[in-house]
Amino acid sequence: MRAIILSLVIFAAGCSSLVEQQTPVCDAVAMIGGQHTTVHIYGVRSVANQTQYKAGYPFNWRWVSRGNFVSSTCQK
Repeated sequence: MRAIILSLVIFAAGCSSLVEQQTPVCDAVAMIGGQHTTVHIYGVRSVANQTQYKAGYPFNWRWVSRGNFVSSTCQK
């Protein structure tokens, strides 16, 4: 049993380096549940003349439209 637990711990430690660590490029404010919430932005792109942000929590690191935010510090 100890060998199994030890091998799982070593495996998990080895895989932790595979998760990419990113630094936010800017911040934006979204109105969520009636409250202003600051969201870290990890990328900015334009698709079909629409600006999109790669937004962290609570947007789950997905590309979302700039229109989801009331303000931002992002340049583009």
